[in-house]
Amino acid sequence: MARPVHNFMRSLTQMVDHLHKPKANPALALAQTYTGNFGFLDEVTTKSHQLSISPELDIKIDGRVLPGHVTGISTEKLTFLDHYGYELIITNGPNGPESVYDEAEAATYRILHPQTSSDTPQAD
Repeated sequence: MARPVHNFMRSLTQMVDHLHKPKANPALALAQTYTGNFGFLDEVTTKSHQLSISPELDIKIDGRVLPGHVTGISTEKLTFLDHYGYELIITNGPNGPESVYDEAEAATYRILHPQTSSDTPQAD
């Protein structure tokens, strides 16, 4: 009779161990595709700006924290609601973030990626 009790206790221990393991947060896994420092140009004012996204999805523009919170994240876009109630939507592409839509300005800004030597046309 000791065998069924031993099997029960082992199963119970495995269940408890499973419950105590931290669950992976899929949003934080997706955050890695958005994490980094990116530049964009406001063509109206001709000012360049710096967008920083932390692994925890904190957003800074030009070094200043943007108060608010993420309301949605997928492989295609990250939606951030600022403290005034405006959305900032960052669209993602195969090479990372591609554009930023700022609802407050009703404007979309293309994210600038530095050109590498393979991107530069060759002179003849």
